[in-house]
Amino acid sequence: MRKIAVILVLLMSFSSSADAITARQLEKVEELKTEALELLRKKEFDKAVPVLNEILAIDPLEKTANRYLNLAKQQAMEPFCQEAAEAFMKDDYASAIDSWEKILRMNPGDQRFSRLIEITKNLVSDKTIDEMYSRANDFLEKGDRNSAANELEKILSIKPYDRRAREMLAKAKQSVSSAKTKKHYDQADQYMKQKKYDLAIEEWNKVLAIDDSQQAAKRLIASAIREKIQIQYSEAEKLYRKGDYLSARDNYYKILVDNPTDLDVKTIISNLDDTTKIVNRMDERGKAYDIMRTSLSNHIAIDGNKKAAVAAAWYAVQIDPQNTTALAIKNYMEMKYATLVATMEPPIGSMNIIDQYLFAALNHIYEGRYDMSIQETGIVIALDPDSLLAWKRLGSAYFAMGEKKKARNAWQRALKIDPNDKELKQFIKQAK
Repeated sequence: MRKIAVILVLLMSFSSSADAITARQLEKVEELKTEALELLRKKEFDKAVPVLNEILAIDPLEKTANRYLNLAKQQAMEPFCQEAAEAFMKDDYASAIDSWEKILRMNPGDQRFSRLIEITKNLVSDKTIDEMYSRANDFLEKGDRNSAANELEKILSIKPYDRRAREMLAKAKQSVSSAKTKKHYDQADQYMKQKKYDLAIEEWNKVLAIDDSQQAAKRLIASAIREKIQIQYSEAEKLYRKGDYLSARDNYYKILVDNPTDLDVKTIISNLDDTTKIVNRMDERGKAYDIMRTSLSNHIAIDGNKKAAVAAAWYAVQIDPQNTTALAIKNYMEMKYATLVATMEPPIGSMNIIDQYLFAALNHIYEGRYDMSIQETGIVIALDPDSLLAWKRLGSAYFAMGEKKKARNAWQRALKIDPNDKELKQFIKQAK
């Protein structure tokens, strides 16, 4: 009974081994055999070896693949064996070792070539090493860094810890790297002058592909990205300030691709999303439309005056009460900035917002509420940057607070609007 049990186990073992190879795997083996045969016919033995190894990984018992593999390895190794033998006979031990190492990489388990390499290394004399150094120096003097590097690598294949060879090889490779990277640096510089930032960055990435220790290339890439983004910021801002809200949003999305962690850009995109629900583009000319653009610009900008956004919406409706876009902007601003609206003075009667806020600013100065006067004049200036009274009252509020430099700056801005204002000149003298 025990013998029968053993036979059954063995039969089960054979059965599971056979079942391990699926029909799809057998089909794959046949495909690979066809490919291997074609490579052997072309005498591309080195390419046939990995294909045959793949077959044997699927089916280790594939006899044809085993025979072909031995043949392919033998044929692939033959030219290197011949090279090694010829080099050895000429006392060119470094070349012989190089050829045998290539064979060993193809057939790592073959101890014959490991022994040949060790024996040959022992035959290399100091004289031979000196001759190799001499050739390397000659190549360096001629500027042939690649050939010098080859000679030095031969020395290191024989004496892996030779410090002199290592240092010379490092310098030779650095020189080769410098020559290769210089053309990319020069090309990148040309692209930067043309403001072609992406192309410049591409060139510096090529430098890093050659030598990833090039810190200069990394710094230049970061600088180019900042400059590129800065221009993109400026162009995107110009678009929404002139009323092209859809294009502005597209530009900010492009910025976000280059700078995905910029929270300000995300906020601006959100504000533009809200804006495009009201109007995609505003090209119309006229005072009401200019004020509407001012309202939306202050809403969109991170540092925009949100009170001015609300006041401008009110003012646009005052100028053109029947304009549906103005009414939509007004309703949106009152809802969006409801908390701010509660702290603002709403439109009173037939007085326009600018006159109303200038009057309020003056009263705040009389009442000693200078901070409120600064807020009110700031709103007026956002709506009308050339308001002489707004700049004068802003300067007066700052002067009353002891902020003489800010007062002088505000009055000097007012003097540009009216260079003949004698009162302003007197104020400026007092602020010195």
